[in-house]
Amino acid sequence: MKRIRTIDLGYHGLEGAAASHLIRTDDGPMLIETGPMSTLPALQRELETLEVDPESIELVVLTHIHLDHAGAAGWFAERGADVLVHPLGCRHLVDPSRLNASARRIYGDELDDLFGEMHPCPEDRVHPIEDGKTISFGGIDLVAIETPGHARHHHAWMLDLDGMRQCFTGDVAGMRIPGSDFVTLPLAPPEFEPETWIRSVDRLDALDFDRLHLTHFGPVDDPSRHLARVRDRVRRETDLVTRLVRDDSLEDSARISLYRQWLEEEADGDNIPEDRFRAFVNRGLLSMNLGGVRRHLEHAATGR
Repeated sequence: MKRIRTIDLGYHGLEGAAASHLIRTDDGPMLIETGPMSTLPALQRELETLEVDPESIELVVLTHIHLDHAGAAGWFAERGADVLVHPLGCRHLVDPSRLNASARRIYGDELDDLFGEMHPCPEDRVHPIEDGKTISFGGIDLVAIETPGHARHHHAWMLDLDGMRQCFTGDVAGMRIPGSDFVTLPLAPPEFEPETWIRSVDRLDALDFDRLHLTHFGPVDDPSRHLARVRDRVRRETDLVTRLVRDDSLEDSARISLYRQWLEEEADGDNIPEDRFRAFVNRGLLSMNLGGVRRHLEHAATGR
């Protein structure tokens, strides 16, 4: 029987921060998400522990091309893996120079430890997949579900396996601190669009999944309840961050402090240890989300 194996990548040195998903199929092993280059050694070790040669991966399926999801795709493509991605993401996989340069501008020398740089994928290994297309591989049918909002080039991937309708959600179903139901959101610039995101959540909810697989992090066996939390949080968190961004009396340090305080209040009752909460709800995430909402407001003001 084909089984999904969630591999913890130890992203940022944390357990339960980012995953790659291994499925053994009749035509060889496939990965859904690769994680960044910085966690490739951890992924290789885990694959070898599972008696899978990392160079034997036949298919890589990506929800989108952000470095924490797709950064190591080029390494696998260089060794013969085919890569499935939204059409808007293809050119950046073939030539990731702009993606790498943008990340280098943001993170500077920290980029290498945080993500690493993406390797180019051979062009003949990158396959653009349109919304609704079914890909059959090794006895498994994967269906692409276009789910923008976090990024315009975002797909979730649906498959029926182990008698269940399952979905690999990338970032559209948010992130969850392991051991809790607490949802966090990556409101990343430059393509964060809250109303589009909510429509994507509604689309997933209508498909009545039995299980979701979050890249950040792990399986969710109450999809409708989880998606309701995501939908609510996109609305309320966007409203909160919009107010903070528009308050010209605040410095960003104060905005981040108030933002974290609001999230702490939201998490009250989830019994998350303080050190774990602060590791996952860190300054980098909060600063990124401020930037994402700023960019969204700028786009809305200019009609772009």
